Amino acid sequence: MGDCAVIRITHLSGSLQGKTSTSGKPVVRVGRAADCDVRFDGARDPKVSNHHAQFVYEDGQWFIVDTASTNGTIIDGERILKQRLRQGEEVQIGAGGPLVRVDFDAATGKGGAMKTEAVSLKDLAQYIPKGKPKPPPRIDATAEIAVLSSELKASADTQTAKLAELAARRVAQERAKAGGLSSGMTMMIMASTMKEVQQGTKTRTRKKWVKVVLAVAALSAVVVAILSVVIIRQRREIERLVKQKERIDKEIAAVQKEMDEETDSDRLAALEQKYDALSGNAQQTLEVLGKSDKKKAAEVAEQGDDLDRAIREILRKFDAATYAVPPIFKERLQVHIDVLAKSSNLKFIFKRKQKYWPMISREFAALGLPEAMAYIAWAETQFDPRAKSAAGAAGMWQMTPSTGQNYGLKIEPRGIDERYDPEKETRAAAKHLANLLAEYGADSFMLAMASYNRGESGVRRVLHQIAQEPGGFRKEKRDFWHLYRLKKLPEETREYVPKVLAAAIVCNDAKKYGLEMQGAEEND
Repeated sequence: MGDCAVIRITHLSGSLQGKTSTSGKPVVRVGRAADCDVRFDGARDPKVSNHHAQFVYEDGQWFIVDTASTNGTIIDGERILKQRLRQGEEVQIGAGGPLVRVDFDAATGKGGAMKTEAVSLKDLAQYIPKGKPKPPPRIDATAEIAVLSSELKASADTQTAKLAELAARRVAQERAKAGGLSSGMTMMIMASTMKEVQQGTKTRTRKKWVKVVLAVAALSAVVVAILSVVIIRQRREIERLVKQKERIDKEIAAVQKEMDEETDSDRLAALEQKYDALSGNAQQTLEVLGKSDKKKAAEVAEQGDDLDRAIREILRKFDAATYAVPPIFKERLQVHIDVLAKSSNLKFIFKRKQKYWPMISREFAALGLPEAMAYIAWAETQFDPRAKSAAGAAGMWQMTPSTGQNYGLKIEPRGIDERYDPEKETRAAAKHLANLLAEYGADSFMLAMASYNRGESGVRRVLHQIAQEPGGFRKEKRDFWHLYRLKKLPEETREYVPKVLAAAIVCNDAKKYGLEMQGAEEND
């Protein structure tokens, strides 16, 4: 193959995060197997296959080749088989797997084994002035962290020189452990060394002490320069990650729009795979950003309008967060909110809700149920305990005779019907919802609400259909959002969940909608 350009692989996430590997070999194998050049930890990186992919040097270019991996090799949200790599290209090893960045050096003409990049520490003598310290010149962002120079050794005693050499070795070791990246330990090591120097020399002659002070001042100048470089690099990396996140979010929005308009099941399944890969990339990007700047990561994660934040607040209470709420769901949710806000009897319904809410809260709290699920009663009957449907459902919670009897309610023809007893029917409804959550999982509360509307048999039928697909029994395949995006739920049920959440959002921000937080002194 002739001369081979050196490839440098920087691990942005996963079991090798923070490390950098280099190789002059024309073929670099990646996976979990023992014979791979880049070997991931099987337990920590389950998305990586044993022989996942290869970096191949051909005709003066580097390519990535997927070697029949299970979870694919992802670039820009697309699963690839073979693709030429650009300088700085980011590659995800398996959907939801570790992320790496690839860079190339000039051709070396030499092959070599993959190895952790060693960092040589260069002398910064030019930055340490003789005599009175001066501000250090600006250091290029690619400059290596330096050791104390021979000038520092000459200006202090033997013990100080030894401490300086020890500090330099510690910096080099930490850099090597970090795979050639900044270890974040340099400032701590320097500060510790200065403290040792001060403690060991204060009792010596004034002349020697002055030398040490000058030496430490010189060292401080270098440290300030180094710190400036670190800050610059960190800011650039944060900016890069934020832009990357914005780009992925735009791609996710485009995929979701396609899914909203698509009706073909095979095409929907393909788009769902693309969505999963993109959302996995976005979450990985947020995780990497969080390691550099937690505040910025939190700020980026909370982007969106008031409705986005209201939805996230409700979902977090159920541990049911999804990376991106489908646009059509948000659109329908806004429609139901607008309907409530414009309703002429909104205040009347809110007052009736206030009347029964303490009792509902008590019964739900007894079983540890989140209060947001209680807004099913708003969607069903607007908290009317005397409501009855043409199908025979009755009471505030619209229970059928069979469901009510299953939960201990007395229902006799032309006699007692405890579905019209608000407290007894609420207790029965709470037990019913608790059972649904036990069946679907606490994080699938929207699926439980859909089942309340659709009936357990209807939702179970959908789940059993999904179970016949490869991996259909997995949690992510039984998730409400997955079923919603693939249009597996009936239209009535797809509309029911946003209707319930709309009532919760309006009541959680009562002041915004002109509702006074009154007690239950007024009867309906």
